[in-house]
Amino acid sequence: MPFTDDLRTDASVLFSPGAVVLAVFLLLYLGVVLPAVWSRRSHRRNAAVRVLELLSRHLLVVLRVLAGLLRR
Repeated sequence: MPFTDDLRTDASVLFSPGAVVLAVFLLLYLGVVLPAVWSRRSHRRNAAVRVLELLSRHLLVVLRVLAGLLRR
């Protein structure tokens, strides 16, 4: 059935490495970067800055883990 083959192919695109990296980037950007810049509350900004510092220190480790998960 050609229609079901198209559905399976389109669904597999959602789990491609590029889509996963884009989703992780968007989640980090929306959840960490924007609050660090746009929040009026200093405790939110400070918490977001701490998370950004933590992520930047451990960026290589996180990327290695993501690369390992994408290879499976």
